[in-house]
Amino acid sequence: MKTIALYGLQMLVGLVALAAGYAKLTGMGFMAEPFAMIGLGNAFLTIAGTVEILAGLCLLFPRSGVVGALLLTTVMVGTVGASLGTVISHRGDASQMTVSHTFRAAAPDSIVKPVVIKKSQGWDI
Repeated sequence: MKTIALYGLQMLVGLVALAAGYAKLTGMGFMAEPFAMIGLGNAFLTIAGTVEILAGLCLLFPRSGVVGALLLTTVMVGTVGASLGTVISHRGDASQMTVSHTFRAAAPDSIVKPVVIKKSQGWDI
């Protein structure tokens, strides 16, 4: 019973990865805009979408689940790394570090009010 539940969860994650990959490859706004905001072009979007579709297909079959999980992990780590690199490179420019900048695509300007993050003197850990 436990094995069936794990395979079902694996297949569910595979279907989600297929849907996300398809959304990236077709250039749907909610997937393309975050890549454009952090300065990544269509090439990275296409690569990420293709790898996600491959990972989703691998996750649909129990024997290739490990390969699919590794591919999906690679896409996630790459995206987080690109996002962190962009944040670190814009660290000194306060005009680029607004919370509202992230939400402009999701809400009209009348709803979103800019919140500027203060420039720090060092790492606040």
